[in-house]
Amino acid sequence: MPDACFCEAIRTTEPRQPANTWSSLAFAVVAVMILARVVQDRSRRAPVPQNRMTTQLVYPLVYASALLVVGLGSAWFHATLSFSGQFADVFGMYLIATFVLLYNVARMRTMRPMAMTATYVAINLALAAVLYWLPAFRRYLFGLLIGAALGLEGAAYARGVKPKANSAHLALAVGILALAFAIWTLDITRIVCSPGSWLQGHAIWHVLGAVASWQLYAYYRSEERRSAIA
Repeated sequence: MPDACFCEAIRTTEPRQPANTWSSLAFAVVAVMILARVVQDRSRRAPVPQNRMTTQLVYPLVYASALLVVGLGSAWFHATLSFSGQFADVFGMYLIATFVLLYNVARMRTMRPMAMTATYVAINLALAAVLYWLPAFRRYLFGLLIGAALGLEGAAYARGVKPKANSAHLALAVGILALAFAIWTLDITRIVCSPGSWLQGHAIWHVLGAVASWQLYAYYRSEERRSAIA
């Protein structure tokens, strides 16, 4: 429970951890930004790169939906400190990790939108079952998903199927996440901790994570050619 890990003091009324609650909504803001960019891209008012994020609606919609679940789920968790909130919070993280994983699979082999959607749903239903019945393994499982996604990212480079893209966005995403994780560590270990303050390390983790999510979207959207795409 948060009183055993996160620094912010627990209030007697909801939201139980206000800074961590409201900062979670940064992910929802990024989801809305992505949807707005999708509308702009679909209008074709200006030339856009031809890739999955601009030509196949399922990809940006799934990614934006995953971010929305993360934002609302995390806010629910920190507002209530309930198991259901924790489930929604972690499940949203799984949705993002599996999206990145399948996006890289689609780079390396043909995957039609319907197949991508069906695979995405099936994997996350299985992950939801594990999360519900074996919640103690949630962080380890998330780590495995991220490791697999990064492995496929490297494999795409090695096989030469990686589309040309603005790698600065990816570098920013990785750098921001590294900084966010360092702050998260200082918060969870209470090395830097002021329980009554509105400036919380975990809240900063939320905001930086949302910014990194936008940079990842910008990286995918900047791809200049499509590979292994149906």
